[in-house]
Amino acid sequence: MYAQGVRLAGPWSLAFGPAGHEIPLGPATVRSQTHDRWIVESTHQLADLDLVDTVLPLPDLSGVGRRLSVRSMAATAGDVRVVMDLPLWLAPVLIEGVRPYDFELRTSMATVFARSHGWALGLESDPLPSTLAIDGVPWIGGGWSGEARSLRVEYALSLDPGRVVRLDWVLWGGLLATVDANPDAGRAALASRESWEARNERTWTSWRTDIPKLSTPDDPALSDAYRLAADALRSLYADPTPDMAGLVAGFPWYSDLWFRDIGWMLPAVLWLGDVDRVRRTVATAFRYQAPADLGLLGATAGELPMQLSAGPVFLFGTSDTTLYFPLILQRLVAHTGDASVVEPFRKGLARALAWGNLKVDPKTGLFTNGGEVAAIKKAAIDIGRVHYGIDAFDTTIWDSADRRDHAIDLQVLWAEALDAFADLDELSGGRDAPPLHQRAAAVRAEIASRYRWPAEKYLYDSLHTDGSPLAHVRPNALRAVEAGIFDSATAGALLDRAAQPDLSTPWGLRTLSSSDATYDPIAYHEGQVWTIATAWAAGASFRAGRPEAGVRYLDTIAARVLEEDGFASECYRGDRPEAFDSCFLLGFSVGPFLTTIFEGLWGLRPALRSRTLSCRPRFPASWSSASLTGIRLGGGRLDLGWRPGAVTARWAGPWPLMLAGERGSVQLDPDAERTLAVP
Repeated sequence: MYAQGVRLAGPWSLAFGPAGHEIPLGPATVRSQTHDRWIVESTHQLADLDLVDTVLPLPDLSGVGRRLSVRSMAATAGDVRVVMDLPLWLAPVLIEGVRPYDFELRTSMATVFARSHGWALGLESDPLPSTLAIDGVPWIGGGWSGEARSLRVEYALSLDPGRVVRLDWVLWGGLLATVDANPDAGRAALASRESWEARNERTWTSWRTDIPKLSTPDDPALSDAYRLAADALRSLYADPTPDMAGLVAGFPWYSDLWFRDIGWMLPAVLWLGDVDRVRRTVATAFRYQAPADLGLLGATAGELPMQLSAGPVFLFGTSDTTLYFPLILQRLVAHTGDASVVEPFRKGLARALAWGNLKVDPKTGLFTNGGEVAAIKKAAIDIGRVHYGIDAFDTTIWDSADRRDHAIDLQVLWAEALDAFADLDELSGGRDAPPLHQRAAAVRAEIASRYRWPAEKYLYDSLHTDGSPLAHVRPNALRAVEAGIFDSATAGALLDRAAQPDLSTPWGLRTLSSSDATYDPIAYHEGQVWTIATAWAAGASFRAGRPEAGVRYLDTIAARVLEEDGFASECYRGDRPEAFDSCFLLGFSVGPFLTTIFEGLWGLRPALRSRTLSCRPRFPASWSSASLTGIRLGGGRLDLGWRPGAVTARWAGPWPLMLAGERGSVQLDPDAERTLAVP
């Protein structure tokens, strides 16, 4: 259980029976399980007891509600002992696996509180516990402090034959200040328990009604996975405190705000229509922009945070996080047509650009990655010793792989960011747009000329400052294809190389070729398969005019989403389609998949400042139809239907919208239907 970026407790287990002979709820007792995004319910058979266990997030509180319904099938009345074991944790997930050992516990009326190092939880139940124990030692309640690992709470239930008896819990918490400010919040949540399911279901029903609907009759698995992935993205929404908004990176290990991951998620959030979530998330990122160099946090002036949770607890020190957010603002203007959304961030953008300029090597002219972790260690050397779970050589997207000094995907991102800085500057009437665009073009030219690897018919993964290459075959090079840097022939050759079995597997793209001397199928960034890399391959294929390949990669992701019942793992082994023991849901596994459907498969590019939407679909020759309806753009909604040679569009918006294709354009007047000819 997580709340406000802190792991409260877990696993939360239940058992039944006399002391020393408890039978736990689990695989041996379960008869069935149903679930949706807002609820998990399982039925159990235990001797002569029928049990229903219901768990769901609380509608108005950072926490979890749980209900146990017990029905006795015995012929006579009797009692049953219910034992709840709750391992205490109360540690922020900044470094997962680290937990405190000292706690303060107290009881207040029917609530048990635990606190440690600025974090707290509250446990409310109905009926009241019969006994309490801390690490097996009976506790009569009141106040207690010391070393502790778990809290045991026992209940004695009197059962009549055929009658259902209920146990209800609320487990909630987060920041100590949040809990102390409203210690009765758990009691209030418990009082509203009868409405939990209905209110949660309304939230999800509203979400599913409002997002665009995809139909792919020739590939129904793709549209099924789209719906599940959209739900998965929504399940990551988080507002740890009133001034923080965003999406957590993933569960279970990354349940706070990681802004690199958010940078890959927000384009999909925009396409699904939640402009407010994007605005608030961008505001959170800039609110915690580094005002100066902060060595111990790995920050340099103007940098945006890598990681943020309630407290606040935050770290900086990445090469790429800051560069995603001018791109998000550029998209926000394009999707809404509203240039004013940029105004609150003008100073922050200037500081971010200054930060980026300092990362450019004056000798090579390329953006530099690496050295951030070394700087943190240097700053901390006189304070204490810190062991990092991953030896991060640099801080590109593959942190633990040494890709210094000029990783190719960082150059692509820098070029894209320069263009975004230019476009945003132009909106305010600034004069820096032309030279920024020129710099972006120069970076693209450098990529096209300096990263070619003739022997592999591919691109080098990185260049050192002396010009020597890092000769590793990775999927990151496909970001240059997706960005349109190469002509169609070169792009096709690069895609052909990436499709070879040393890099491409039936379950996705490896982070490193299996023929590389350093390949390891279970190494995080040196051989495992990552879903985001498969999305890059899909996007690059669509950009290069290879729709069959693009859909094949999308189908690869869709198969994982469907097999995992609506989740998308962080990564998989490189030698077999087995999810690695990391996150069972990762935001940048589902986000790029969704974005590629809109921008790659459908070829959509909004430019609502000029009331224009580009539509250049890339469907396989074998398909006969597809539709995408309810697309929210600039206060209106757009429905698209495709058949070979034509896109039929209906626009319900406040002004006419120009739909621009490769064979001309059509004007969509409000509530009118028009057809656009497409190849």
